[in-house]
Amino acid sequence: MTIEELCVKLQQKRNTLGLTLEEVVEKTKLYPSVIRDIESGSLSNISNAYLKGYIKIYASFLSVDVEDALDKINLAQANLSKVAPVKEEKQVEEKPKLKLKPLPPKVKKIIFYLIALIFILWIATGAIRFVSKNFTKLAKKPVKRTAAAVIKIPAISKKMQNEVNAALTAKRDCFIRTKVDGKVLFEGVIKKGMSESWKGNREIEFKISDGSAVYLEVNGKSLPSLTSSSKSIKSLKVNSSGISIVK
Repeated sequence: MTIEELCVKLQQKRNTLGLTLEEVVEKTKLYPSVIRDIESGSLSNISNAYLKGYIKIYASFLSVDVEDALDKINLAQANLSKVAPVKEEKQVEEKPKLKLKPLPPKVKKIIFYLIALIFILWIATGAIRFVSKNFTKLAKKPVKRTAAAVIKIPAISKKMQNEVNAALTAKRDCFIRTKVDGKVLFEGVIKKGMSESWKGNREIEFKISDGSAVYLEVNGKSLPSLTSSSKSIKSLKVNSSGISIVK
């Protein structure tokens, strides 16, 4: 049996057994391309070192006798080994590559210092630009000045010129700090609807977290709303000369 006949026989046997290529690959662990080359007779695609072993594995799996064919494969391989070796082409001598001389140590130091100097100048320039830019912004930015308003207290009788009375009622929960003649007499939250009153000889000062959350009376006279929105009042001073508000 020739090698060609063996290849055809292996393909026919697989078809007779109803085996797919995938099933053969799974059982024999051979590559799909190897099985295709064997069945099509394209044995030149398979290395001579592995050809005999591949055919033997595949034939053994299909229970096909291949002894005669394997002997012919050995003979063909022996004849191929007698073919005169191909003459090796003369290798073209490569031209020696030019080698650059290393730089002297002094030159390396100068280059290093120059690179370091450029890097330092670059950082310094960036820092100067950053500071200059932000300084310009700060210079142009208008300074917020604290608004201070003075409200005249309604007419005070001569008997009360040295005495100040203030009463505060909370429309909503609000934090209050009250100083009377320089001493803190109250500091805390006044709940909605609560009222507190104070009497001083010289001055009463308030700090209020929300000026729109309170009613204020001075010497029995109601004052207009302290703020139109929920803004804090840092200092509200009441004395015989008037009321000063710092928001």
